Amino acid sequence: MNEDCSDTRINAQCAIDIQLHQLHDALISEKSMSASHNWTVRKIVSENHWMEARQKLLDCSLASDRVFSVSCDHCRVNAAVIRCKDCLPKPHYCDNCDVSTHQYLVLHNRECFFYLFFKPIPPSNVIKNINGQHTLCEQACLLPIQQPQNICSCVAQNMSVSAGRLVHLININGRHDLSLPVWRCITCHKTWTPELQDLIQSGYWPGSFAFQTIYQIDLFTSFEQFKVTAPGLSRQAFVNMLENRSRTFGRIDTICGKTFQKAFLEWTYCRHEKEKLSGVDHFLCPACVPDAVAVSADGNRKLYRFNKAKEVEEQPFYEGIFIAKDEDVAAFVDFIQQNTNPVKGRGTCGQSTWAAARETSKKSSNKLDEEGLEVAVCRHNILLKGLNMKRGEIFASPMFLQNEVATKTNCRFFCTDIMCRYWPYLQKVAQAVPRLQPLTEMKPFLSVMHAKGHSTSCEVQWSGKNQTGAGTTIGEEVEQVNSFLSRVALTTKYMSKAARVDMITLHAKGWNERKRKNLHIYLFKRYIKTGQKMKEAKEDVEAVQAVLAKSKIELQQWVCDVKQWATQVPDGSRTDDPVGLQHQIEGLYLGIQQKKRDLYWLTDRNKQRHKVRRRIVEEKKKLSDAISKYNSLPTSTKALNSADDLLAAETPIWPWEMVGDASLAMKKKVFDKLMQVQRLEEEEAILVEEMKRHWDHICRRVKDLNDQTDALSDGLTTKTYPLGLSEDAYCGLLCLLRKQLHDLKTEKQRVKEVYHRLVTGWDSLDVLEEDDCGDYESMSTDSYESADEDSVDPHF
Repeated sequence: MNEDCSDTRINAQCAIDIQLHQLHDALISEKSMSASHNWTVRKIVSENHWMEARQKLLDCSLASDRVFSVSCDHCRVNAAVIRCKDCLPKPHYCDNCDVSTHQYLVLHNRECFFYLFFKPIPPSNVIKNINGQHTLCEQACLLPIQQPQNICSCVAQNMSVSAGRLVHLININGRHDLSLPVWRCITCHKTWTPELQDLIQSGYWPGSFAFQTIYQIDLFTSFEQFKVTAPGLSRQAFVNMLENRSRTFGRIDTICGKTFQKAFLEWTYCRHEKEKLSGVDHFLCPACVPDAVAVSADGNRKLYRFNKAKEVEEQPFYEGIFIAKDEDVAAFVDFIQQNTNPVKGRGTCGQSTWAAARETSKKSSNKLDEEGLEVAVCRHNILLKGLNMKRGEIFASPMFLQNEVATKTNCRFFCTDIMCRYWPYLQKVAQAVPRLQPLTEMKPFLSVMHAKGHSTSCEVQWSGKNQTGAGTTIGEEVEQVNSFLSRVALTTKYMSKAARVDMITLHAKGWNERKRKNLHIYLFKRYIKTGQKMKEAKEDVEAVQAVLAKSKIELQQWVCDVKQWATQVPDGSRTDDPVGLQHQIEGLYLGIQQKKRDLYWLTDRNKQRHKVRRRIVEEKKKLSDAISKYNSLPTSTKALNSADDLLAAETPIWPWEMVGDASLAMKKKVFDKLMQVQRLEEEEAILVEEMKRHWDHICRRVKDLNDQTDALSDGLTTKTYPLGLSEDAYCGLLCLLRKQLHDLKTEKQRVKEVYHRLVTGWDSLDVLEEDDCGDYESMSTDSYESADEDSVDPHF
């Protein structure tokens, strides 16, 4: 009987194993069939395909280097001796066809293979058949340039072309040694050689006045895009890449980096002047004009520059455009300090000492000329203004930027990471300097993330998430911009003063252009996320209200209690002040609990967590001292537990609290949740206003360009050319404005399509019609958007 049972169990196990194998095969088959819907499976299949193809790829790569005896793809008679990589699908040439074709296509990359291997040759080399032997010979190659219509007044334009002086053309494929063409009239023998206008018309830019070196303008645009995309890329690395490409294609590889940089900056400045004539302002946010919600300022100590005593003093092209002139900043700082009595030392808040909270400072090192860069940005991450820090961060630096921003826009909030120390200083300065009094009309805003390092009472009073009308502005937008600018510092710290100003300005322009291009998508996404965040926040508040069994009026009273507690500044230095010790103990307990809660939520690096843990230890020690002082008071009726016991309790009961009243920690949690709901409600209205301002800005630009185009057309009719321009330049400006107007109308259509998605189904859609530049008056305020630190797209 036992043997039968054993055999039955074995047979059952075998059946189970068979079924498992069948199930495994079925799953594998199902995975193969649904590979397009499963990323993991697609990845495995792709890796398998690459592994299977590696041997084939190696075989094909080696076979591509084999030299075949083939006939010319063009004459079909002679044997081919040249392979051109740019002449597909007919790359093979004999010696005669190569000369007849590539005397005009001198920028093609060719290889000869009569040596039984492929050898790159420069455009000046041709192959000749001498006594049955193929030999490389030199020839003059002419620079490709637009041919003139006529060079003289002869009726019969019979012209011949010959090689002139040698020039070096630099493009994305490296250096080409070519000759300037010289056209000659056979009848009257008049000659013509290209001049500066002919070079620029043909897409070239001179490297010097005599243009011995010439650059393709496309090379400059590629270099600028490289710099904006990869700020750490140096000019020398880019030039080395060009030299390597020259060597790869068998040409001379020497390229001067300084000449390249000078020509590049001259080209960018010329483009800047053209943009000025057409009214383009790169350092202006379309959604913040004329009224900005918030502007944040902060310094970046990584953007320093080493002092170069032997450098030749040059004037920067973009002086004062983005980075303020050093003379203006120095005059402002001296004026402020002369009218006030600056206090030495760093400011403190809670347990933190802030290096930026200083009224005066000395130069930190003689090896540095500029010690950093302080910038101001709007809440859409668009750079507005900057200044060089000559002696570290002091209060006068953000004050200068605040004053500059106030002249361009009406700003509601001004954000810094040391606002609790900066604002009293600003009020003191405004009393001594009446012309700065309008700056105090802005509202103070402590950046949300930096508020975690301040005392709890300071966070409640100054943090942006508790400021009425601020929406979900975080005040940390400048930190995101600084993460980009810090990579620029890898190369600018070795530059001259003028080159550093120019390159930082170009990077800032590129950054702003990228942000402005996607501004409508950014606002749209924030608006959509509002509804999601608002729904979650309201449900959270309702759940808390149900658990606590409190009415809305009672919860609002808790909010008032927290604000009142924060405004009472206790004197913690007095050992006989029980009220001061109570506030100190509550604040330290609350600060430690918040830091523990945010330890892994707001920090993602061990270095950051180490700083937070060290601050927790310091505050815990101070909490123990405060408890000891309180317990030693003769007025203490009930002793407090130790710091460890208090921190271990979820909701400690304070002896001085009223019976039935909630703890400060519980009130603070409710306070944070209610503040979040209020900020989300404000943010929805703010976003609607910003989308409206963005739309109005585009409409105004379209109208301005239309008016400017009409004015230029009238001037062209009357033959009046202002601005000192020639007729050709005047006509070119008119064409440039037409192009910008076309691009702006295309952008307007894209913005309209995105914003139209928000107003679809509403009563008045005609506000978004092409011919109507009206307001978004019909927009509803039923949805909300959250823009706190975990909802903002960092790749906007």
